[in-house]
Amino acid sequence: MIANNSTGSNLSSIIGYGTFLTHNLWKDKPNVEVCLVKNFTRIYPKGGWFPYALRSNSSFKALKFDVNKRELETLDLIEGVYEGLFERVKTEIYLKNNKKSTASIYIPTDKTIKSQNLSLELDEIDRWKEEISKCVEVIKKFPELLL
Repeated sequence: MIANNSTGSNLSSIIGYGTFLTHNLWKDKPNVEVCLVKNFTRIYPKGGWFPYALRSNSSFKALKFDVNKRELETLDLIEGVYEGLFERVKTEIYLKNNKKSTASIYIPTDKTIKSQNLSLELDEIDRWKEEISKCVEVIKKFPELLL
């Protein structure tokens, strides 16, 4: 868990769609809310340990939460940004009442997509929802993640 030392206005919004969500990295962060991530599909390859978000014409639900600069650097380390495994990109999200906002999402680089043979066809039903459903605290607080 990343300690919450968020202060002031130097916060960045992050989309938690995989282990950030199921391992409670959102907990004790400011401005946590469910969001709709458009133009991406979450896939969870069989036998995998975590899901990926791939660009598409689809959408999925996730959590948006805010982190400070130090926490963001830690997340970049966790996601392998410096090793070229994932990249952090800004994307448009939709919050309650269809309010638009932006947040960063970690997506696999082309190198990772090729090495892991990732494609939208690997998971046409968003199997990660099964993992989310096992997280009682998440579902109790954010039941709309499973809709």
